Amino acid sequence: MCFRTQRAIATLPRLVAAAVVITAGGCSRPAPTPSPPPVSEVTVTAPRAARVPEYLEVTGRIDAELVVDIRSRITGYLTKVAFRDGQFVAKGDPLYEIDARPSVARLDEATGTIERLLGEQRFLKVQVDRFDKLVAKGAASQQDLDSYRAKLDENAGALVAARAQHEAARLNVEFCSITSPIDGQVGRTQMQVGNLINQDQTTLTTIVSIDPIFVYFNVDEPTLVRVMAHARESGRGPGVGGDETVVELGLVDDVARAYPHRSRVDFLNNQVDTKTATITMRGRLDNPYSADPAAPRPPLFRPGMFARVRLPLGDPVERLFVPEAAVGSNQDRKILWTVGDGDVVSAREVRVGQKLGSWIAVAATDAARPLTTDQRIVIRGLQRCREGKPVQPLAAEEGSLDLEGFVAPASPPPGDAPADRTSPPAAESLPPPGDPSP
Repeated sequence: MCFRTQRAIATLPRLVAAAVVITAGGCSRPAPTPSPPPVSEVTVTAPRAARVPEYLEVTGRIDAELVVDIRSRITGYLTKVAFRDGQFVAKGDPLYEIDARPSVARLDEATGTIERLLGEQRFLKVQVDRFDKLVAKGAASQQDLDSYRAKLDENAGALVAARAQHEAARLNVEFCSITSPIDGQVGRTQMQVGNLINQDQTTLTTIVSIDPIFVYFNVDEPTLVRVMAHARESGRGPGVGGDETVVELGLVDDVARAYPHRSRVDFLNNQVDTKTATITMRGRLDNPYSADPAAPRPPLFRPGMFARVRLPLGDPVERLFVPEAAVGSNQDRKILWTVGDGDVVSAREVRVGQKLGSWIAVAATDAARPLTTDQRIVIRGLQRCREGKPVQPLAAEEGSLDLEGFVAPASPPPGDAPADRTSPPAAESLPPPGDPSP
């Protein structure tokens, strides 16, 4: 190995050490401070107060007051169907005709039997009078007189039976024409002309009454106790004198839950169903219609319809409402995000109640920290909220809050006749906010 090579190898450790010193000096520089994450934007609004009655919303079914299965009272062949399927009929309108000739023949036979017995009766009366005089003169025996008197009594009994058979035959002739027993709407006929109709067995069609009509719904036992307690205190409610409860209802087209129709509760069942722990209530509805071809007006309610029923539970109280979009869920709990001092958000557990349009009643579960109308509630951006973290709140525009649906319903005054309501009442003037209880 030459001298130059030995010198280079000896110098190499010093060069490596110098590189390490330079590298170590570079790592000792302070790292740059990271910039804070941007503050999330959320949309906020204030709760709004409204004085509203407390309601229970349940589902119900509309049913007819009268449902009649039309059957024949005689056996015979159908000769005429006097209605169109689905036609509105009045009490006494003709529905079916059954071949009356056999019944008319039996009626004529019964009439002839009566005439024969009446002739026998006239003869026997003459004989009794004649033999009564002959017996008095000793020209006839008492036995002959008694025989004619017995025959006269027998004739009287036979005449009563013949007249009963005549009445039955007359009724059978009358039963050959079947008429509507009620006002209402007839269904589809089950039998056509030429079919044999069996007495009291063959169902020809069904008629349901239309006006008035009923809505049936069930309430649970705790609600029943609450309704009865309020009725005892106020002196009005189901089963309390003449002051009946007025409920509001809507059909499947009532998407906005406006409950435009009113019904008066006229029936409360006398016992609670032990299987379901509910009791049945019934409301009566006016359901006018017109079958006049010049000005037809079909009924609004039909048996079997689904209905949403709103049952008042007490006097109006003030409640706080927030947009339904502001209510979040944490497992089985409902929460609101509120923006406090320093624009820091915090979660508040709440109870929810009835709805007014897209607004829903809320109340804090912690009575020591009630909700108020001057708080800021997050309605959009809930997923960006973190407990104790700041946010950038933006006030919601009035036009985006669906205030048209935020209308407090008026409690129906007791004693008023039920009436359809096509538009909700105007909102009431509201007192200062308080602590609502949904």
